[in-house]
Amino acid sequence: MAKASKRVAILDAAARIVEQSGAAHLTIDAVAAAAGLSKGGVLYHFGSKQALLQGMLQRLLEQIEARTAAFHRARPDCPNAALTARILAEHDQSSAERAMSRAILAAAAEQPELLEPARQAAADAFAAVGRGSSPRELGWIVLLATEGLRFLEMLNLLPLTGAERASVHEHLLRLARESGS
Repeated sequence: MAKASKRVAILDAAARIVEQSGAAHLTIDAVAAAAGLSKGGVLYHFGSKQALLQGMLQRLLEQIEARTAAFHRARPDCPNAALTARILAEHDQSSAERAMSRAILAAAAEQPELLEPARQAAADAFAAVGRGSSPRELGWIVLLATEGLRFLEMLNLLPLTGAERASVHEHLLRLARESGS
């Protein structure tokens, strides 16, 4: 197995552990067992649990960005394409991605610097949405609502039914289109 594919297998195993058992069960030993590698094999690719969490965060951000870019390419003429693409990308987050987010959030409580790449990604998203919205604050409000919805889902705190959640999603998309400059 190539080095890149082993890293992917390790990150997949870590995501499965967090999704199935929770962030508290994310250990190098558990990841090694789930990935079919030795502990040393995992540590070769990720020198510590913090490095593994950083890898998980980077992968999560890359997945969201890839989905956002794909939606943006598919709808280049859509009013406020950047915000619309972001809403669609956040809505399509998998349960594994939500679980990874919870694990990263839990780790960041003790190591806030872990979130630096997420801070930059958020700044980039707000800049892109601000450029495409008129007024920019309306775009930011819709983005904040989208992110709030994602966080409530991620933490299993969203009290809406599936139909209610879908209705909110459609309203966010409508607001995004209406705020396009």
